[in-house]
Amino acid sequence: MDLKSLRYFVAIAREKSFTAAAEKLFVTQPTLSRQIADLEEELGHKLFDRTTRRIELTEKGVYLFGRAQSILSLVEKTKLEAMSTQELAGDLTISAGETPAMAVVAETLELFQRTHPNVRGHLLSASAQDAALNVRMGTSNFGVFNMPAEIDGFDYVKLPQQNRWGLLARRDGPLAGKTSVSPQDLEGLTIYAPKQEAIRSRIAGWLGQPFERLKVVGTYNLLYNASLIVRSGGHALCIDGITRPDDDIAFLPFSPPLRTDVVFAWSIAAPKRTLTEAFLSLLKERIEAQTNRD
Repeated sequence: MDLKSLRYFVAIAREKSFTAAAEKLFVTQPTLSRQIADLEEELGHKLFDRTTRRIELTEKGVYLFGRAQSILSLVEKTKLEAMSTQELAGDLTISAGETPAMAVVAETLELFQRTHPNVRGHLLSASAQDAALNVRMGTSNFGVFNMPAEIDGFDYVKLPQQNRWGLLARRDGPLAGKTSVSPQDLEGLTIYAPKQEAIRSRIAGWLGQPFERLKVVGTYNLLYNASLIVRSGGHALCIDGITRPDDDIAFLPFSPPLRTDVVFAWSIAAPKRTLTEAFLSLLKERIEAQTNRD
């Protein structure tokens, strides 16, 4: 029995699904199944009841789940305590797209710098493409990507908060009085849209028709700039929580809802550094704590 086996076991127990756990752990389902089969053989007991669509813990599984959580928590606490005694110093650079999901990253960076005052943090605003390029070139240690994005060559953790998509519009415009927008509401509107093709593809799926059917008159990189266009009478497809609505503009969520994941990523090829490993360990701990709390 090793820590990897326990992490895999705990993830399956929490997700109640091998498929969901494999996705969260970024491993294939056969790999996960083999690991659990080996663990059950080593212990001599079944850990999961697989007779139902949602797997459940057996009596032995419930016991191991409690012990495994305690062991993993102690390991992470010990690792952080060991790192906190080190005199870490240097620059930590994060390229990030605009998203409210950045909150947990920013909070973690502030806490990390309180523990390690000789660490300088740098947050760079960038599109998913530019953030990925910065990480690949080594000018940024990490990137925060609004999914879907091209992440070949990256490892990543999923951030707890998803992006909620909708339309930014003037309160006194054609959609005045609405609290949400349907695909039909977008017909004929002049729209500014994100440049990422992957995002456009997701929106096209929500529309139920090709993205090109929309009257897109321009693109934007930073949502703040798009909001200036909206104040002048245009509209922007965007995520919630970046531009604060005021008396002039409002965010109208899509109906039915459209949400996309956000990930915190790093290059697989990048050399491991104590500084980046320490920050990543703290971030993972805070993500897990927030996920369990929610």
